[in-house]
Amino acid sequence: MRKHGGIIFFGLMILVLSGCASVGPGSVSRDRFDYNATLTESWKRQILVNIVKIRYVEPVFFVDVGQIVAGYSLETGINAGGAATLSNFNTSVSIETGLSGKYTDRPTITYVPMTGNAFVKSMLTPFSPENMMFAVQSGIPADMLFKLGVASINGLRNRSAPIAGFRPAEQKFLRVVDVLRSLQISGAIHMKTIKGKDNQASSNISFWSKGATAEIASQVRELCDLLGLDPGADKYRLVYGIVPENNREIAIQTFPMMHLLSFLAARVEVPEEDIREGRASPGVREAKGITDNNGRFGIKCSDSKPQDAFVSVAYRNRWFWVDDRDLESKRAISLIMLIFTLTDTGKQESLPQITIPAQ
Repeated sequence: MRKHGGIIFFGLMILVLSGCASVGPGSVSRDRFDYNATLTESWKRQILVNIVKIRYVEPVFFVDVGQIVAGYSLETGINAGGAATLSNFNTSVSIETGLSGKYTDRPTITYVPMTGNAFVKSMLTPFSPENMMFAVQSGIPADMLFKLGVASINGLRNRSAPIAGFRPAEQKFLRVVDVLRSLQISGAIHMKTIKGKDNQASSNISFWSKGATAEIASQVRELCDLLGLDPGADKYRLVYGIVPENNREIAIQTFPMMHLLSFLAARVEVPEEDIREGRASPGVREAKGITDNNGRFGIKCSDSKPQDAFVSVAYRNRWFWVDDRDLESKRAISLIMLIFTLTDTGKQESLPQITIPAQ
């Protein structure tokens, strides 16, 4: 019995080792999800803390994740030995076995501070109107994009609510945004980029009016009237600027990321004592919602860690956070990451990579 028991135990150990022979395939689904969730959460917190820092007149600073290299190793060992003793009266057999194992998880993560040209390009350079309209055509709500990221369109000015003060938007601008959102839902906005003989690309916008419903045709006519466009043109050239050169151009002036963060920082809930003592700027209180007509962006402040937060950070011995039920504020925070991508108009850089050797 002892002999058979040892053999069975020995066989079980071999089966266990064979099942653990490779950790690579099983780690793929787990690691992709875990790193995705962790990077997303860190970006949300980094955006939130920089918005709060602007309210306290502190420098904005971002650190990007350059590369992730996750390395795994699994070392196993097994030994077995036996002895037998024979005599005239009985036979004794003994089997000795041993099992050893070592699992190592050693990820290497590199961080890249956003300084120099990267800071200028991401924080101080307005993103291009072409990328803005491509985002609209891809389905990002036009009203949210234009109210947060556009300073003016064909001379019609958007609201501005930085730390220094508040300037309301022109009613015609708000109406243009509403019409654009309605046309977007109807699929009536089309973007086209053409390269000329000099290899320079130009972007054109067209609105579906021929064969369209009476409602869409009426909205296109209203949009042309608001922007001073030629209603008989079949396309309009998209340019960056405040005022178009003619009635066949749509001139869009966009905000840089720094202005957008300052725009949102004006709505941070700051303790009154910090304002009285001059630690934080007063912000904007007389302004209406800065995300859309029905909602308002807001960051809450509390002395204890919130229990139901979309994102939260500890700063100056207090907690600043966005309520998970505040859809407008959640959309604004999520949009900032998209706008970081829209501002990148230069050479494409390598995205963060996860390398997992499967040996």
